[in-house]
Amino acid sequence: MLRFFWPRSFWPLLLLVGLLVVAPVWGASALALNGVTISEDELLYYLKERLNPEVYDSALAKPDAVKNALTNLYVIRRAADIATGDGLVDNGEVAYQRLDAGHRVALEAFVSDRVSKALAQTDWQALADERYLAEQDRLGPKEQVRVSHVLISSQGRSFTEMVQRLGLAQEAILAGTPFSEVVRQYSDDPSADMNEGDIGFIRPKQTELEFDNAAFALTEPGQLSEPVLTSYGVHIIKFHERRSVKGTPQDTVQPRLIKKIKREREKSLRGEVLQPFRAEAWNEVENLDEQALAERLLERLKALE
Repeated sequence: MLRFFWPRSFWPLLLLVGLLVVAPVWGASALALNGVTISEDELLYYLKERLNPEVYDSALAKPDAVKNALTNLYVIRRAADIATGDGLVDNGEVAYQRLDAGHRVALEAFVSDRVSKALAQTDWQALADERYLAEQDRLGPKEQVRVSHVLISSQGRSFTEMVQRLGLAQEAILAGTPFSEVVRQYSDDPSADMNEGDIGFIRPKQTELEFDNAAFALTEPGQLSEPVLTSYGVHIIKFHERRSVKGTPQDTVQPRLIKKIKREREKSLRGEVLQPFRAEAWNEVENLDEQALAERLLERLKALE
């Protein structure tokens, strides 16, 4: 059978209006021509789907706006009638798509209603209090250390070449060469020329774990670490100073925490409100002869080709 494929952008219009071929027409007629009847109800929902409520007045006040909408509906329905009559689309699929579209609108209304009710009963302040306590590693008081480093990059070097360059840097340090001079001579950090290796204060978990552990293990000004291997290469870290930083006051982040928790909770609830229905269905289909059903479906699908 010759099948006609509608352009993708045309399908939503076809499903909205053309699919009504198989269903009774609602309400008073707004247009009846060549066997196509467009009801005022259909025109109403056509406009409702395409217009934001805030522009209803201005959109419908435009000259010929309603006429154009009604004409669009007629064109779609007229073409759809011919397509179904010529067998270019399957009547069963047309009927299903129309029902499915309506069911999905109702599903969204159900989910939105249940989610809104659940959200309205939520104690957001209490949840934000819990979140603030749980995120003390980010929001609470913390220690910071100021360090400098020499980086012997692994980029473009073999392991042997990297070890050799590290050895030269260590020899220079042991010979009493100022650390800033060693940085200028051997460090591959792009910022070394500007900061002489001083990367300022870092907070816990700001750098790679190996670098972080080594930097925070240092305690005395001028103390140097053993070579530290990270994904960037090998570092020699020099400790300068340590300081304590006050945490972020809860009242300054509470609105952001509540906003974030609301987004998370809403997303979670949208799945939760439907879960009982999934459980109901699964109890019935769990022991279904799936293979036999699949074979029947496959046979019917092939018949539609």
